[in-house]
Amino acid sequence: MSDTSYRIDLASVKPLAATLKAVSLAEAPEDLFQMVMTAKQAMLEQQYSQIPDISRNPTYAQYASVVVNGKVVAKIDNHGFVETANATAGPCADAIKEADAGSRGSSGPELAQARAEKIAEAMHGTIVKAPTAMTQRAFDATAQPQATVNYEAMRRDPEYAQIEQLKKAHAAFLAQQMEQQDSVA
Repeated sequence: MSDTSYRIDLASVKPLAATLKAVSLAEAPEDLFQMVMTAKQAMLEQQYSQIPDISRNPTYAQYASVVVNGKVVAKIDNHGFVETANATAGPCADAIKEADAGSRGSSGPELAQARAEKIAEAMHGTIVKAPTAMTQRAFDATAQPQATVNYEAMRRDPEYAQIEQLKKAHAAFLAQQMEQQDSVA
């Protein structure tokens, strides 16, 4: 085995940053520009989004409880979201994974029922349906609450003006590129 060493003259090495040219986002390749702009717009919309009040929406009401030895170990709502104590979280998580694997694509009360069954089976408990349990048909017919965006306030944000400015600069850059291509052709 040979021990070869290489010597590099550090004076001849240029830092990578010295050879790179900074490019404005407006002049970035189209796919990169669109990806960054989509992210910027989504973050700005998120700042001005208002989460809906779900307290009176029946789709978030309780679907069932799983009871073991007279004690509620899990509560499931009409969406299939499960609430449990830390002490029973492990068995419930495993049961939820199993239910999800067996009920691909289901949602709402169908998912809630599948999860309740698997949790009850895993914990040797029983399912007690709540009076607020919905049928799948009723669940599907109920409008789901949507977050709303305060677009008026968002348009007053300086970040919004910067995004609009970037869009204009990008459009101007693309027009210039097209002109150059036309003149070459």
